[in-house]
Amino acid sequence: MIKHLRQFIGGNVLLKITSFNAIAIGVRIVAGLISSKVIAFYLGAPGMALLGDLRNFMTSVQGVSTLGIYNGVVKYTSQYKRKPQLLGKVLTTSFLLGGIATILTALVLFFGASYWNTFLFGTDNNFTFIFEILGLALPFYGLNALLVAVINGFGKFKWIILINATTNILGLIITVFLIYTRNIEGAFIAVVTIPSVALLITAIALLKKRHFLRFFKFANFEIAFAKKLASYTGMALFSAMSTPLIFIAIRQHIINVDGLTHAGYWDAMLRLSDYYLMFVTTILTLYILPKLAETHTVKGFRREIFNFYKTILPLFGLGCILVFLLKKPLINLVFTEDFLAMSPIFAWQLGGDFLRVASMVLAYQFLAKNMFWTFIGTQVFSLAVIYFSFVFFIERYGFVGAGMGHLFSYFIYLVVVLILFRKALFSNRTEELI
Repeated sequence: MIKHLRQFIGGNVLLKITSFNAIAIGVRIVAGLISSKVIAFYLGAPGMALLGDLRNFMTSVQGVSTLGIYNGVVKYTSQYKRKPQLLGKVLTTSFLLGGIATILTALVLFFGASYWNTFLFGTDNNFTFIFEILGLALPFYGLNALLVAVINGFGKFKWIILINATTNILGLIITVFLIYTRNIEGAFIAVVTIPSVALLITAIALLKKRHFLRFFKFANFEIAFAKKLASYTGMALFSAMSTPLIFIAIRQHIINVDGLTHAGYWDAMLRLSDYYLMFVTTILTLYILPKLAETHTVKGFRREIFNFYKTILPLFGLGCILVFLLKKPLINLVFTEDFLAMSPIFAWQLGGDFLRVASMVLAYQFLAKNMFWTFIGTQVFSLAVIYFSFVFFIERYGFVGAGMGHLFSYFIYLVVVLILFRKALFSNRTEELI
């Protein structure tokens, strides 16, 4: 039985990546659980809510700083990895554009620190220095993100998994130390600096692959590739700017309706959700995106999607059921007994996350095939549904309504993407997609 299981996993690249990735995900989850426990113990639910706002802000900043071209770099690196001349143009163009954008964003953050503090935390809190630190650290994050995108495009998923695992361990040590010594300020410093520390790990991983640098020549910069990356910039920047702002607005609505503590319970649920979603989102980035980028037929697209639905989605569904059944022990383990009040939101959040994963694998085709207007249209529709459904349910059921809105909005989104890809998924067409 074990022999047959090994042969099955070994013959299925998706499961092979998943089994290897499970080790790194385990490291990341353990690190996340420990840091969440420290945050819950030292900062409580209100501190969890404030950290949630900063994390959402960081998502926007990181997207803007790299012009959102991560997925574009993955696609074109994967597409041209056997064509050195074209690959050199893609990499030089993307790194120059990303470098300029990162430096400009860093300057705006550093010199506008007082404005961003008021924007995010109001006039009652003074964390201006956090935004100054973020401005100084951002260029290191930007360089690391683009290097990881190139590694991903080359299909070196083991490298990325090892880099992420090492970064998570180092990040945990930094987070626990800073929270213990500086409380909420330490937590904020950890949030804005750890993504940049990852560059050290990536640089060490690339030491033996210095020939990789031969692709970077200023003469390789080409406007044609900048235009190709522009649509990825538009897609990623739209998500990076709009989604976190929507979540900040939702969190503020929970505070107004149900109080800061209940907003912290919702954010605690989001943190848990992030942990078990790592299992799937890493697979989507490492395997699905490059595969869809290389696939040019309806038959190939259908094969990759249904392979995911047959292998990964059932495993994720079983995991969701297990999380629901063990929700109270999990809350006590990850947070504190005070957070047991978040129990009612679990069923709604887990159901929404299952539908989210089912729709995400299809939506990655928008990125893989550079479907700019389809992506923007579905995102605008999805964010509108998310915001108004969350507000509707929160006003009636408090913070638990955020979970209800999550389930409802991703049900609608899944229906939309299934309609968009109905012919590719359910017809007998085999002609080229593009």
